[in-house]
Amino acid sequence: MSAHTHLVGKRGSAVVGALALGMVGIVGGTSAVADELSYGNIDQNAKGSIIVHKHLNGDGTLGTPDGSGTEGDKPVEGVTFAAYPITSLDLSKASDWETLSNLTVPDNACANPTSPTLDSQTLDAAAGSATTISDGSATIGNLKVAAYLVCETDAPANIVQKAKPFVVTIPYPNTADGEEGNWLYNVNVYPKNEEISISKTVENQSDYGYGLGSVVSFPVTTTIPTLDETAYFKYFQIKDAMDERFGEVEVSSVTLGTTPLAEGTDYTVNANGNSLTVAFTKEGLIKLKNNASAELKVVFQGKITSVGDGNIKNKAQLLTDTEYSTTPPPDDPDDPEEPENPPTTPEVVTHWGDVKVLKVDADNTDKGLAGATFQVYAAEDPYASNCSSAVKTGSPLSVNGTDTFTSDSNGVVEIAGLYVSDSENDPKDATQRCYVLVETAAPAGFVVPSNNETPLTVKIGQTATGSWDATIANSKQTVPGLPLTGAQGKLLMTLGGIVLLLVAGGSVMVVRSRRQKAAEQSE
Repeated sequence: MSAHTHLVGKRGSAVVGALALGMVGIVGGTSAVADELSYGNIDQNAKGSIIVHKHLNGDGTLGTPDGSGTEGDKPVEGVTFAAYPITSLDLSKASDWETLSNLTVPDNACANPTSPTLDSQTLDAAAGSATTISDGSATIGNLKVAAYLVCETDAPANIVQKAKPFVVTIPYPNTADGEEGNWLYNVNVYPKNEEISISKTVENQSDYGYGLGSVVSFPVTTTIPTLDETAYFKYFQIKDAMDERFGEVEVSSVTLGTTPLAEGTDYTVNANGNSLTVAFTKEGLIKLKNNASAELKVVFQGKITSVGDGNIKNKAQLLTDTEYSTTPPPDDPDDPEEPENPPTTPEVVTHWGDVKVLKVDADNTDKGLAGATFQVYAAEDPYASNCSSAVKTGSPLSVNGTDTFTSDSNGVVEIAGLYVSDSENDPKDATQRCYVLVETAAPAGFVVPSNNETPLTVKIGQTATGSWDATIANSKQTVPGLPLTGAQGKLLMTLGGIVLLLVAGGSVMVVRSRRQKAAEQSE
């Protein structure tokens, strides 16, 4: 993937220069400044320019130093180049052109961009610099006739390796096969780069549990870029600032391809509060270089401790840089200064919600009942559109180390937090999830309902104060009838009442009979 651009000419009339990270096979660009064809002697009083076209390696860029080619679809913005005049060479002298033709540009000539070196040559301060714009182009203009060492002095943090230093002459002999053979005072160059990116996801929560206190696992991956033979990583770090709602944060594994790497040997883990950084050692950096195109995976984990607003967000960052050297760096790398915009993963989110249930007396629902116990289960169809028919599955869930929840003196049952969804696993970012609450014991004097399973709809965040995810009533126990007067006394009283009624009825009849007889006699 690494390659070089050469501004190639014949002995005595050309400079050989290497551009890092892209076989520039000489590539063109429409932004080049057009020259009138110039032949014959060099105009020593002329001014020229170096026109940089910065693209990613392998994007199809193809052209020539006069800018008459085509460019690919992956320009790189924000890369700065500086041109340092080689003051020990005078391009009005044939002997100095001879020196140029034999000049070797070491890969580390720009190791110190403020004071570049080039064999035994003398260089002056930068005659100009420019930063590439959105189309990948940058022009270092108003350059006098001279030879220049061109250095890539700054690049975005996702560009893993600066371009190798190269030499450009103003003017440049355009003598490659098929070219005009003229002098170019505006020279197009095409250094290439490779970029690096980083991604993060969330492992399926079913592997870890659905309640607070469960582990949440975040794999972070990147593909190791290809470095030139003489380039090495100065440092390589992956950093994850875990949310404060995670406890016991750790790095559970680091793998390169299918090979597990060893903490202490290949990498160290540095913790600063909830921020974890995996920093590769010298030995680890060599393994990375030797395994270009392999996937590096770092798995960060933490135990979820609280719900808050229910949205727990995380990003990871990659910090890396390279240097040119004939041998690997001799020592383990120091902590780097963090760049302004390091490669950063898209934000991933896990969503959680709590449960608040009210247990009441069925005969007076204003009265809460203490002492009822419950367990909570996952639902067979956790993302049903309506949780009212949810059916429990599996074993009781543990939340903060317990699987039994008891109503307090106000009848309130609190389940501190249950998983709802995340941004990576389907259905992504679902706003609610179904669970089933099972009453396992009623308070003294009350009975467990015949249907002791209550479907729950758990939504992201915390249930509002005074609101309930469910209200569950308990009826009182039944007891045998009370012995108020006894059965025999009750029978005697009944018989006595009947006798009295009969006597009263007989008396009425006797009185009526006597009155009738008396009336008959009086007639």
